[in-house]
Amino acid sequence: GTVFRADVHLAFHDYDIEVNAIWQADQMASQVLEHENPYKIYCFAEDDWKIQADGAADNSINYYTPAGPNRVSLPDVITLVDAIAVQTTLDESPPSFTLLRIHDPTAHDSTITVTFSLNEAGTAYCRATRADAAEASGHLTINRILSASWSAAVSAAGVTTILEMTRLANLDPSLASS
Repeated sequence: GTVFRADVHLAFHDYDIEVNAIWQADQMASQVLEHENPYKIYCFAEDDWKIQADGAADNSINYYTPAGPNRVSLPDVITLVDAIAVQTTLDESPPSFTLLRIHDPTAHDSTITVTFSLNEAGTAYCRATRADAAEASGHLTINRILSASWSAAVSAAGVTTILEMTRLANLDPSLASS
């Protein structure tokens, strides 16, 4: 089953409970939390009074077994939910190209046109490199691609974007050191 709990044996100490799945309505199975989805977090607590009282070495002659542990009330749970607010899980996966096409490079003498779409909002970076350059033989790094400064942002999944490269790097020559 899906159980997220911590036995707290020291009062006023912080405990972490990692929640990475959500129970299905029938409480027979769970599913992993999805990335970039909002969730409300409900927390409930009860003490160990019944266990401690029944397990005591000596009990008063007036002792009776408690009905159960002392529990946090539902209104207190709801107050905590409101204080925590909605939490959105992170996006832990990189975007992927759903369309990546290079237009016919012979159509223009000085432009390479790339058309692409991503599976989510993001930015694509490109670099043109001469085929006879050393970096074209597999020595190209991500930083070299980024340093060319050719990029285009995609506002949402499936939006087709065009990036036109007109030189090897999109740099302002006036910013170059002499």
